[in-house]
Amino acid sequence: MRIICDMRRQNAIYWPPAGVDGFGHKTFGPLVELIFTKPTGNHRVRWKDRTEEFLDATGTIQRSNAVVHVPRLPGGGEVEVGGFLWLGVRNDLTDEQVPQNNPEAFEIRRVDKIPTFGNDQQIRKAYL
Repeated sequence: MRIICDMRRQNAIYWPPAGVDGFGHKTFGPLVELIFTKPTGNHRVRWKDRTEEFLDATGTIQRSNAVVHVPRLPGGGEVEVGGFLWLGVRNDLTDEQVPQNNPEAFEIRRVDKIPTFGNDQQIRKAYL
């Protein structure tokens, strides 16, 4: 478990998908700060700017802008396809409400959960 937490040393912001408004635009829930805090522990990420091929939900081959090792969310939930991730801290955001207005914020297009050999943890990878 320790090695998984130790490799996640970068702060990020996550916007969960919330649905679609009356005009057909995606809406998002309140942003979640993926940071280290004393009471809840390490919720940071490992962000790798790299291109990897993956299959999306429709079976189409896609190429990632980044691959991010993500934690469980502070409330115990998971990041979801359709949400957005941005590398950085809240003070540096351009727009807290609309993730697409922040340069280098990317939509999560796939999430994989891979169990450790002892099957006591899962490594979570988000493809952006």
